[in-house]
Amino acid sequence: MPSQTSQSPAVLSAARDFAQRVAAAWPMRGALMFGSQARGNAHAGSDTDVAVLLNGAPGDFVATKLALDDVAYDVLLDSGIRIQPLPIWEPEWAHPERYSNPRLLENIAREGLAL
Repeated sequence: MPSQTSQSPAVLSAARDFAQRVAAAWPMRGALMFGSQARGNAHAGSDTDVAVLLNGAPGDFVATKLALDDVAYDVLLDSGIRIQPLPIWEPEWAHPERYSNPRLLENIAREGLAL
């Protein structure tokens, strides 16, 4: 996992704020920041990818993504940091081979920074 020292404090704060807001509204197992922000090689226009690990059986991806985007927009207004949420349900996380993009879940597991 990446070192927390390589991430911007503002980005980490916004990502954690997003995770807390989501946790207040959804039953979730956790959240992981991944991608360039987690690796510490983001550029000025980079968004902040956050995998939201949701409890229970997979639900409607699009509806859940849109609802998470609403929360991310509120964080953007408050912080200026753009969060790009990715909903992942427990069974998908436990069995990435069943997910539509198993390599993505493997990358998140490898490089993700727990929020």
